[in-house]
Amino acid sequence: MKDDEVVTVTDFIEFFPEVGLTFQLADTTLRQKTTDSLLIGNKTFHQFIPDSLLKKDFGATARPKLYALGRVKEKDRETYLFFKAVAGSKRVGYLVCFSEKEQFLQGMPLVRDGFDSQASAYGQLDKKFQITTYRDKKQAGQLSFKRNVYFYNNTANEFTLIFTEPNEEIIANVINPIDTLAAKHKFAGEYVKDKRNFVSVRDGKSASEVLVFVHFEKNGGECKGELKGMARFVSNNVAVYQESGNPCSLQLSFSKTAVSLKETGGCGSYRDIRCFFEGSYPRKKAPKPESGGKKK
Repeated sequence: MKDDEVVTVTDFIEFFPEVGLTFQLADTTLRQKTTDSLLIGNKTFHQFIPDSLLKKDFGATARPKLYALGRVKEKDRETYLFFKAVAGSKRVGYLVCFSEKEQFLQGMPLVRDGFDSQASAYGQLDKKFQITTYRDKKQAGQLSFKRNVYFYNNTANEFTLIFTEPNEEIIANVINPIDTLAAKHKFAGEYVKDKRNFVSVRDGKSASEVLVFVHFEKNGGECKGELKGMARFVSNNVAVYQESGNPCSLQLSFSKTAVSLKETGGCGSYRDIRCFFEGSYPRKKAPKPESGGKKK
């Protein structure tokens, strides 16, 4: 698909070969040579997909080679396209989403290769239209990994993280002031999107309250928020943070696997003006307790 061709959005979408689910892109797949018949000119490509999707990986001036890899449509819903971008030793496999009316909605990287010394990585879309990304690294003989699961949320027009499973410490770069406090309450623990976006929950003075610490960073760190305080339960699984004389009010809705935040009162003194305390944070699995040694 060359830049001098007249291409409609329908032509563009149908240029991608149909594939079945589960469809997986691995780092080894990215290294394989792709036929030039699937090459898309940069000018044509960016008629339909914004160049901001590639800038984070390749910079503002790079013009990577772009290859169509696959297409799948969810019945009566969105169409998903897979493509890879190659510039020198750097390769990235992406997933993008188009509406039923063939409008671009969102895109995300699934797998990267050539950026660091990872052992392996892959990304996939399964039959439930859940998106999984996986990467691992081996350092000093220890294997660490991170697996995230997302789905496309058409209400919010975003890929929403619904599950994360790391065996590495991912809150290392932000000081958590309540990290060492007791965590026996049924909702106490870590709720984590990534090392810069998490909710930490610890025991309160009674079972009807919990101490919370929230830290988030959006838009590449341009918008930040941080809040610490006591949240009191107003129902079995909903707690509210609100201090006397302070307009800030934050609702925390807990489930077995996540906590959802909703800013119900102005919390501008705890965050930048163009962002809010909101969204769902998956619960991090608690580490297994160490063995107490041999019984006497």
